[in-house]
Amino acid sequence: MRGKSLPAGIGALAFGILTFVAFLVASPPGGDYKVSDIVDYVARGHRAAVFVSVYLVVLSSIGLVLLVARLRSAIGDGARASIFWALGIAAATAWAAGYAIVVAVPAAFAFSGGHTVTLTNGVIYTFSEAGFAVMYGAGGVLLGAALMTFAIGPVAAPSWVRWSTLVAGVAGLAALAWFPFFLVYIWAILVGVWLIVADRAPAPVAQTA
Repeated sequence: MRGKSLPAGIGALAFGILTFVAFLVASPPGGDYKVSDIVDYVARGHRAAVFVSVYLVVLSSIGLVLLVARLRSAIGDGARASIFWALGIAAATAWAAGYAIVVAVPAAFAFSGGHTVTLTNGVIYTFSEAGFAVMYGAGGVLLGAALMTFAIGPVAAPSWVRWSTLVAGVAGLAALAWFPFFLVYIWAILVGVWLIVADRAPAPVAQTA
């Protein structure tokens, strides 16, 4: 699998890190309802940060696809690999689509020159929460199902990768609660480091009689 591990490792790190960075940059309203958070989110000076966060989430989604492709090769051929791939691609798609909903309102404000004044703070908050529901409720659960599919059978990977993927899969299935998904981020970072190290390790020397 040498040659495939490095881009997948970078992709795993991108998924585990850039999504969190995007949330820090954009600071979308979520959790507790605070009017001040909503006003800051759609403020003219904050829109550049929101657009930057979109690119970060796109990169994290691409990273997830690269990771899923590498893990699929560890499963091999067959129905389980196909199911894993389909679930993984669906998860990455939902991930990006969900964030598009999260940033829909500030993007609309930017493109309209700030004239979409009919939206109330409650509507803006609802858009943000709906986007998170798609990201974590659909994308997270689909990714959790994919990771469970990976972990339930033999794979060409160390045992700790398989068992940690099982834990991450359970956390993904509980992603609608949001907080458990942090375990998936941590898993992605650990697997990313492993893949990068595996790619850089010297190839075994063939033994001659």
